Amino acid sequence: MAEGVNPLWLAAVPIAGLAGAVAGAWWASRRRGMAWTSDPVTGFTADLLPEPALEWLRRSHAAHGAWATEPGLGPNEVRLLRAVDAQLDADEARFLENRLARAREREQSGTERLDSGLFVYRGAGETATALFLPHDATDDQRRAADADLVLLLDLLRRREISLGLGTSTSGTHAAVLESVESVGRRMALQLMRLTGGAAVVATRELRQVRIVGVSANADARLEGKAVPAGSPLARVATGTLEAHLPDTDAIGIELVGDRRQPRTQPMLFPVAVGNTVVGAVAIYPLGQDGLSPSVLGEVRVALSSAAARLGRATEAYRLKREAFHDTLTGLLNRRGLEQEMSRIGVSAGALVACDFDDFKKLNDTLGHPAGDAALAHFARIMEEQVRGEDRVARVGGEEFLIWLPNASLTLGVRVAERIRVKLGTTAWAWQGRAWPLRASFGVSACPESCRRVESLAAQADAALYVAKRSGRNRVEAAGAMVGDG
Repeated sequence: MAEGVNPLWLAAVPIAGLAGAVAGAWWASRRRGMAWTSDPVTGFTADLLPEPALEWLRRSHAAHGAWATEPGLGPNEVRLLRAVDAQLDADEARFLENRLARAREREQSGTERLDSGLFVYRGAGETATALFLPHDATDDQRRAADADLVLLLDLLRRREISLGLGTSTSGTHAAVLESVESVGRRMALQLMRLTGGAAVVATRELRQVRIVGVSANADARLEGKAVPAGSPLARVATGTLEAHLPDTDAIGIELVGDRRQPRTQPMLFPVAVGNTVVGAVAIYPLGQDGLSPSVLGEVRVALSSAAARLGRATEAYRLKREAFHDTLTGLLNRRGLEQEMSRIGVSAGALVACDFDDFKKLNDTLGHPAGDAALAHFARIMEEQVRGEDRVARVGGEEFLIWLPNASLTLGVRVAERIRVKLGTTAWAWQGRAWPLRASFGVSACPESCRRVESLAAQADAALYVAKRSGRNRVEAAGAMVGDG
């Protein structure tokens, strides 16, 4: 590599090119079906956003408005891009933009039919896109609009990556734009280019070490997986082991790299900001000789340059997660559950309220650390017993709620009973002392026991109270629907 060339800059070239290719393909495809007018287009920028791209998108779908959001230059700043026709009422435009803001914050996607049109929107990460179609839009037109919104969303997210690569590691813009995954993927790409081998990037999180980036020649299925706590990679990422050449499998999950190539011994390096380790990387060199001293030096420089970015992204992820999750159990908190239950398009489901029996006695006898361990144990059991689309939340000291979207009252009772039995039959001990764990459950469902999802919590709590008063360690269902408004 030429002296003085920043390897992070080199990684920007293919990503930026890919973003340009996506943009070109999208604009070309839209132009073929576009109804052009001679109206002047203003606000032309080098990246073609907000105009004319959004205006082209709006016209191609005969929409009343088109919107997109992306991170701004300052912390927590959001840039709203819009293209609306003159007939769209200003108050309605503000309403739609507020709805888009919620979709961005909650990473929601969907369609809402309003009196004056059809609002189609997509949200992911820090970006969102939307179109407000005419009221008489057909299903085919809605699907076509949604497909274009997905493509535009992908373009915006790829643009974030290319912009971030062109910004210094200490710049505010990079800190705002980059997610943990985007930093991890770019680090893996850079390490692959430097070494020719496969690379895996992992970050240290509250209760686990997680893989956030893999190179193109590594196993893509590894991304997002938790690394076993005792594995060498996890130990390096948590600062309990220094740079290391493990004798055993470094990750403890699966073979990394092209299975047609002979397996090589990985090299593990910590990623640290000052004295704080924020993650680790595993590099699988091409040959059995490992990395040459010159390449090894370039790897260390690259890791040092990228460490601040990974640290900032990890901290931002932690803060965002803590806003919606319980720090002890990792479950959703009340705010996170309310967000899940308010998702557009879900108007039915079952809610299970559950509460430990005799939890005060456990705390008084074994101590509060034992109580925390019991809560974490219960949380794992609940997560194991529910469906993938269900959500479990800790909403109080020993109080939990389980949201089962589109589930019946019967299914809710069955899930609660399954959890109750599993908790009561799974041995649990604290510092060698066995302790039986029991819980009571109340179940409500919409529309069986109430008309609105918002009324489920009160009914589940009432059923839980009946279970407590009836002897505990039991499941009670809410009664028949009585006018809950």
